[in-house]
Amino acid sequence: MNDVSASIEPLVSKLLKVKKKVDSLNEENDSLKEEIKHLERKLKSETHRVQAVQGEYDRLKLAKSLVSSSSDKAEMKFRVNELVKEIDRCIALLNR
Repeated sequence: MNDVSASIEPLVSKLLKVKKKVDSLNEENDSLKEEIKHLERKLKSETHRVQAVQGEYDRLKLAKSLVSSSSDKAEMKFRVNELVKEIDRCIALLNR
């Protein structure tokens, strides 16, 4: 019986070491999952911020093209009137 318990003790010792390692890896896994969630939230907020900045950039580019392509106020007024007429035509078509 002494031989059996002598051969079981190293197995029990190794089993305890393996259990400690598994527990440690599970904790690390949980920590990494939390970090992934945090990074995904951060990525999502940064993506929204980039989209907002891109929209603002597009609006500024459009405004600049209206101003820079018409160096004089009369030409700019003419372009705005043309845009208003086009919008009125679209509204008229929609009302039919």
